[in-house]
Amino acid sequence: MRILMVVLVAGLLATGGCAGAGSGSQDGSGPAGPVDPGSGPQAGLVELRVAVATSLAEDFPAVEQGFEARNPSIEVLVVGEDESAEVVVTDEPVAVAAGEVETIGQLRVVLVDGAGAEAAAFVEFLRDGEGRRILIDSGVLRP
Repeated sequence: MRILMVVLVAGLLATGGCAGAGSGSQDGSGPAGPVDPGSGPQAGLVELRVAVATSLAEDFPAVEQGFEARNPSIEVLVVGEDESAEVVVTDEPVAVAAGEVETIGQLRVVLVDGAGAEAAAFVEFLRDGEGRRILIDSGVLRP
């Protein structure tokens, strides 16, 4: 499984997983606060692709809904492990050449290089926010 994750992440990066462009937060709060895509040419709903391990997929809709409620201008698209994404969430050890790996409990969360402010806000939501509470309540994380 470890080799599969290494191959998967390498494939994600090779197929454009690092092509995300962030819009930043206009309220100055950065990744910790709600992200506003602004009123420029990309005004409206911003898509954030999050690749989730199959073993976590059952518990992730609550995380997705919680993040979208806090950030109504961002639509989280949860995709499979083998699809390109700006954030990868797995419960397996992972080696990444181009991205930040953060350990949150037993989860490995990869913020793919080049991902925007939306992806950074999602990782922070899992680390410090309501997302962590949702994962604890579902039994994915231990308090």
